[in-house]
Amino acid sequence: MSHQWSFRVLAGLSVCAALFVGSISASADTSLPWYSGMRAFGNSTVEPAVNDANGSETFLLTPNNAPSNANPDHASAPLYLVLYPDASTVPASVLNCTPTNCNHAQIPGIKGHDHLVGIDNTNGDYNVQWHVVGVAFTRAGANGPDAMNHRILTLSALKAAILAHDVVTFEVGPRGTPFYFNCSAVSATIYQNAAPLSF
Repeated sequence: MSHQWSFRVLAGLSVCAALFVGSISASADTSLPWYSGMRAFGNSTVEPAVNDANGSETFLLTPNNAPSNANPDHASAPLYLVLYPDASTVPASVLNCTPTNCNHAQIPGIKGHDHLVGIDNTNGDYNVQWHVVGVAFTRAGANGPDAMNHRILTLSALKAAILAHDVVTFEVGPRGTPFYFNCSAVSATIYQNAAPLSF
């Protein structure tokens, strides 16, 4: 995700900070090793994401200085930005991004986030233009079945969490407007060969 949109999402994302409450005791889903953080690759950044069809790891490449607001009249696919609060027992090390290794969605009280995307080769909803949709855990998701202690790794799990009122979705652009940006799915090799960044 391009660093150009980081300041724009703050306004939309800060609204959800009050939703994160509760004491948590359940264990987190950490069965797989995951990469975390943005890396530099040529004149682009690359970062991990989650294939929302099967929960596997994938990677997204965003050109530096690319237009941050693509044309919403053209086809787009959703990128779900799932925000995990500090109270969650999901380790920050398994999340796609944290405040120390990404320059977007830097929100007080949020330990990190994942990017859920559809990937073409698994019949996901994929497009180079992405519509960023924020996902925040509700009070029910924090205090009820401790939903925020488990990563949401598939679109079906996200839909179930929405139906259970464990999460809410929201637009991340200024004043709750839609936000679009362009990036493409790339291989793990590109990510592994890129230079780590810190913020």
